[in-house]
Amino acid sequence: MRILEICVDLDGGGIDRYLYNYCSRIQGIQFDFAIVDSKKNGILEPALRNLGSKIYRVPRMSNRLKHNYKALYAIMTQNDYDAVHVHLGYKSFLALLCAKRCGIKTRIVHAHIANVPESKKEKIIRFILTIITKHFATNLAACGIEAAKWVWGTKSYNKGIVKVHNNAIETNKYTYNAAINASYRKQLDIDDDILIIGHVGRLCSQKNQLRLIDIFNVLHKMNPKSCLVLIGRGEQEEAVKEKIKLLELTENVKLLGVRDDVPLLLSMMDVFIFPSKYEGLPFTLVETQCNGLKAVSSDAVTEQVKVSECIEFLSLEDSDEIWAETAIRAAQNGHDISARLKVIEGGYDIDVEAKKLRDYYTYLIKRQSE
Repeated sequence: MRILEICVDLDGGGIDRYLYNYCSRIQGIQFDFAIVDSKKNGILEPALRNLGSKIYRVPRMSNRLKHNYKALYAIMTQNDYDAVHVHLGYKSFLALLCAKRCGIKTRIVHAHIANVPESKKEKIIRFILTIITKHFATNLAACGIEAAKWVWGTKSYNKGIVKVHNNAIETNKYTYNAAINASYRKQLDIDDDILIIGHVGRLCSQKNQLRLIDIFNVLHKMNPKSCLVLIGRGEQEEAVKEKIKLLELTENVKLLGVRDDVPLLLSMMDVFIFPSKYEGLPFTLVETQCNGLKAVSSDAVTEQVKVSECIEFLSLEDSDEIWAETAIRAAQNGHDISARLKVIEGGYDIDVEAKKLRDYYTYLIKRQSE
């Protein structure tokens, strides 16, 4: 079997990790990737190429639809794909149309986001594009219940039309390790008595790091022996740096960029703050729970992600002081190593879930070929 996965990039974000986690564990299927929005090489690309995957780049849809379509058409006609799996949500219509015209019978479209703030005009556009996208897709998928309902509709979810694929992780990698805590503090020149506030995510408006810096500014005044560690990069990187400088926090905030050792870095952190404006079902909070790391998250995140007592939800309307106080209190309890088992029981172990996805692909392709 051969499947083309279509996504925005492979730079370590949530969708990218979903693809890598699953595709690297499914045997007997050739996975190729079409990147539609990024010219830069993503951090996960070398590992996927080593697995035998081909990675193609196509023009942004927002620039010229005609060029985007031609590039996708060339990829699909040059390779004998059994299925396409598009990870662009309700904006997947062009890729799905192309796949249909190329004779690819199994066309899966996947939603990874939910509850995005939008104007009336944006809501109408989403409604129209969703109808078109669903028309060209043979199967609907989502990362969680909220994403399934928000993108594909509550009726579609309730009828069982949408397949939910959990954002599963390699649970063994995320186990808390006290020795790692000490060694990484030494590497990053952070004293043992410093309270480490952690965050992992693309530096963008959605992830709300500018608000996070405000929260940390208040927290640091409450506890001067504290440090913020930010992992990720993105379009707001310069704005983040400017705000850190403006608040005179340069000595107390460490920007680590994109890292491939996040599982180890989580063991170094004392508490995790996640003030996202909207999400589907974030990988990051599955990972923090597996590590037993306490997290304070915005309630814009679906409660479906909470499988342990390691997450506490707050409203973005709550003050920075409330966020800071909650984080300090959560950190006092240390890591909960029992949470890893709850993550596995909750259906987030990649070895189990990868087999389910392989069976799903096999079933769909076989059914469409009959």
